[in-house]
Amino acid sequence: MEALDVPVHPNAGKFILFQYDDESPALKHVWVNGELKLPPIKRTGEGAETDKIAVVGTHAEVKNIPNDYKLIGYFNTPYSYKLNSEIWLLSKNPQIELVDGKQFVFISPSRDVKSVFNQFINGNNVEIINAETNGSYILKSNQVAGIISYITILFMTTIFCVSAMIWIKRKNHLLSVLYIFGYSYRAIYRIILRYYALPYILFSSILFTIFMLISYYAVPLWDVSWMLYSVNLILLHLVLVIIFVFCLTFIYTVKKGGKRF
Repeated sequence: MEALDVPVHPNAGKFILFQYDDESPALKHVWVNGELKLPPIKRTGEGAETDKIAVVGTHAEVKNIPNDYKLIGYFNTPYSYKLNSEIWLLSKNPQIELVDGKQFVFISPSRDVKSVFNQFINGNNVEIINAETNGSYILKSNQVAGIISYITILFMTTIFCVSAMIWIKRKNHLLSVLYIFGYSYRAIYRIILRYYALPYILFSSILFTIFMLISYYAVPLWDVSWMLYSVNLILLHLVLVIIFVFCLTFIYTVKKGGKRF
């Protein structure tokens, strides 16, 4: 943004706005609008009552904090190289002053971030910078890392499907015998699901829940969206198990045929 022609709308919704200058990108004026979670902070026990506070990374230059801001703590994010080098300046009465920098990063938990942004910016002229051409995404190492992640997830899902099919297929003789002795394929499906697949599903879910809780409390991360993606992936795998049980039950009963008593 080069000029602020009209006031912005602070009641646009929940968002975090970072304002900085190209010459000192680690020094950011932060506007937190609404009840939003900040990164884990290790407090120093000072300055909580002041209107202007600063939170810094463990490797940041504390001397760069403006005199009218009070240092209250450090980011407790040992695995974030970016936060460890940044200085966040927060005010109880935030506003945009272009002397603080003409570069901005706008983040919102809303599903329609662009709508919240447009309402907040209130028609002021801004230039949208594409993160994929100007941000860290342009680094080949980051692009390759993203591709490797997708390939790894696809490979793991494929291995899981093959393993699950082999695991369930070992009961093919039991399926055929139960069907020959008068059980319907629906009854057989419920039996296999209850005594064979359900214990696996419950045990896996319990282990995964314990892992997520340990990860959440032992290694606190600001962004926990990876947990949501992990839950969705695990749920997909469990649904696949249920589908495989049904398909193999049908194949080794109705499709195989045979004389029933």
